[in-house]
Amino acid sequence: MVVLVLLPHRLVVITPVEMRDEYDNPTPVLDYGPTAPRRTVAANVQPLTSTEPAVVQERAPVVTRWRVFTREEITARERVVWDGRVCEVDGRTARWAPRFGHVHYELVLRHVEG
Repeated sequence: MVVLVLLPHRLVVITPVEMRDEYDNPTPVLDYGPTAPRRTVAANVQPLTSTEPAVVQERAPVVTRWRVFTREEITARERVVWDGRVCEVDGRTARWAPRFGHVHYELVLRHVEG
C-alpha cells in the first residue's frame, strides 16, 4: 500500500550566507538578505499551536507554530517564507523513510509576532 501525501503549499526556503570577519574568518553571523540563495519547496502546512502571555506586558509576543510535511529537507539554519511570514525552523527536521513509499521530512515552523 502506497500512501500519497498531498503537497498543496509552496514555501520559499532561504539558505543563509555565512558572514566573514575583517580577517576573512567565518563568524557565527548568518545573512538571510537578498544575496542569500532561495528555492521553492512543495509542502503540506498544518496549524500546530499558538501561544501568547496571559500577563499584560509592554511587549506581548504571539508565538505560532505549524507542522510541515515535505519531500525536500529543510535544515534548522534555514528560514522559510510562507503566507507572508518569515518563519524559523524549530529544531531539527525529521526524516521518515517508510519501508514502502516515499521518503518525506517533517518539521515545525515558528513565527514570533510582537
